[in-house]
Amino acid sequence: MSRLIKIVLAILGSFAAGGGAHAEGGARPSGDNRMEYPTGDARLAEAMRKARETLPRFLQLADTGLRGAYLLKMRLAGGGRAEHIWVEVTGMRNGVFQGRLANDPVTPGYRAGDPVELSSDEIEDWMINTGEARFGGYTVRAMLGDMPAAQAEELRRQFRD
Repeated sequence: MSRLIKIVLAILGSFAAGGGAHAEGGARPSGDNRMEYPTGDARLAEAMRKARETLPRFLQLADTGLRGAYLLKMRLAGGGRAEHIWVEVTGMRNGVFQGRLANDPVTPGYRAGDPVELSSDEIEDWMINTGEARFGGYTVRAMLGDMPAAQAEELRRQFRD
């Protein structure tokens, strides 16, 4: 993955969902360009539902040979927190996606580049980033209102259906 895409992934990063002090509020910055959302955030739940519903589109675009970074979002848990993180897809075997963590998680015991496998029912979002356009990315779209205006506008410009 190019350095530019890694930087973009770090900006989009992952969002951590947990309870505690922020459970009654909305999103809040969490450092390293990450956002924390309360468990059960309705916008993100709807975004995940839409991502799962449109997963066939991800596979369809892959079948066309569209060039870009193919990403899936999954949940990591550990240390009393849940983190939702992007995985760069490297393949698929027997219906199971294979990939590598796309950025450094906050969850203990993991780091960027670690290999992971996930089944379709573990996928929370999908995105294909061609460098000029992005397909999918429904959880990112749900977070646009919580991002700095210039960053959000640039992402809005890139999203395609």
